[in-house]
Amino acid sequence: NKNNKRIMVTSAIAGEGKSFISSNLAVSLAMTGKKVALLDFDLNHPTLHHKFNLKQTTGISEYLEEKVEASAIVIPSGAHENLSLCLTGALPADPAELILNGRAEKLLSYLDEHFDVIIIDVPPVGPVSDAYILAPFCDATLFVVRHAYTPKVFVERIDENIKLNNLPNPAIVFNAVASRGYGKNNYGYGYGAGMVYGGTYDQKLID
Repeated sequence: NKNNKRIMVTSAIAGEGKSFISSNLAVSLAMTGKKVALLDFDLNHPTLHHKFNLKQTTGISEYLEEKVEASAIVIPSGAHENLSLCLTGALPADPAELILNGRAEKLLSYLDEHFDVIIIDVPPVGPVSDAYILAPFCDATLFVVRHAYTPKVFVERIDENIKLNNLPNPAIVFNAVASRGYGKNNYGYGYGAGMVYGGTYDQKLID
């Protein structure tokens, strides 16, 4: 959807596969010809640099601290020519306070001018509030739920959580769900109504 340009990806707790989902979604969209920016806004526990086999470099933290301009933190992903990354950079002492300084919205506005889609990987909503701070600047939210892993109490509270915190255009991603017809060892993930994407749940980037 052209109106859902900024897509935030989150989950309730760590280990549900949100970074796996955001990485594969970014690559998939890049393969369709769209220019995609994937941001690692998990300033507490970043993982995207590992998934793309990259070393941490100057990133979002340095931009938020006004040490560099936005153009300095946009780097090639190495996975597809249409996909660029913004890594976290050095981890700040207080990520939430840093995100609140107003520079995050300016970064997204800059990226709007250069990319068709912006995917924002944020921390789980259970431990920290970063996702709620960024939510007003986003157009859509993918909330990842991992099959047989996410505690039932968190699943039951998703709807309430979304409404209380005004997460934009929410959709639930069911991750690591056994796919019918692909063999018992295969897993897939689906998001939204009537949309299912198959793949092997191994926490690796798609080829």
